[in-house]
Amino acid sequence: MSSTILATAGRIVHRLIERHGLEADAMFLSAGLDPEKLNDPQARYPLDRSRELWRQVNEQIRDPCWGLTAGDLWRPTDFHALGYAYLASGTLESALKRMERYFRIVIQGWSVKSSIWDDNFCMTHLIPTEMADFPANQDARLSISLRMCREVYGQEFRFREVRLAHPWQACGYEDFFGCPVRYDADYTGFTIPLDVVRRPLPAKNRDLARANDRILQDLERRLLDGSMLGRVKNAILDCLPDGKPSAQGIARKLAVSPRTLQRKLQEEGTTFQAVLDGVRKELAEDYIRSGEYDLQTITYLTGFANPPAFSRAYKKWTGRSPSEDRESQDDS
Repeated sequence: MSSTILATAGRIVHRLIERHGLEADAMFLSAGLDPEKLNDPQARYPLDRSRELWRQVNEQIRDPCWGLTAGDLWRPTDFHALGYAYLASGTLESALKRMERYFRIVIQGWSVKSSIWDDNFCMTHLIPTEMADFPANQDARLSISLRMCREVYGQEFRFREVRLAHPWQACGYEDFFGCPVRYDADYTGFTIPLDVVRRPLPAKNRDLARANDRILQDLERRLLDGSMLGRVKNAILDCLPDGKPSAQGIARKLAVSPRTLQRKLQEEGTTFQAVLDGVRKELAEDYIRSGEYDLQTITYLTGFANPPAFSRAYKKWTGRSPSEDRESQDDS
């Protein structure tokens, strides 16, 4: 099953091409993409054709710093229901975690991963190898991230630190991001102080956020139908109450070899361990916020041996204990 990208997300690239004085419709058609689909929220483009468009953009836009202009061109509607859920989130942390959970709906094979490190909320952009050769693509991801944070937090927002997995260029990165920037880093991403991401946002609307979450969950189910990622997720969900599933056990359940399972997942931009961790994390957060289950039951449902093991994993994922997250469920 070929990976795809939400067609409305292509509007960012279309605006960018036009800003640089090039014929956007012509470039889309040259890459095999129909520009008529840009405003259809149900349409998707093949990811390989979208990569060809990115290749042409990198060739034809002479300014090596063009990626930094992408943030100005992002609109919440470009990400469909994810944009609305993001805007209605209770805190910047819950907004960014929604982006982590549902970004595969925007672009399959590209993902973001959050973590808590000391007093920082860290976001890592996992960029496919074939796209990593284009520094402007990395810059575009982070400039859009900055715009998204300012959209909900205010223009005074700044990252604490930015990391770029490409060498320094004369693009004025420190001035643009307003923070220290590390080059040739192991990953592309940013950090934000924990106290900043956990402050309540003025436009929070829990009902609106959760209504769009339901739309996203439906879109995710439809998108994953037939994919190896979808099949593995469903198999893990079936097996979790019996303990932590293994790659070998899931492969047997799906009637494929472990090597084939890992290869197919890699083609879809993930690994078995990442899928397992993601399923357990999503389930745990849903169960905690629902308030319907005690800790012992949630431990069983997520496949952990005992409550202390579950609590350690939950704190590693979220930076908070299950009890702290249950108390703060109104911030979602």
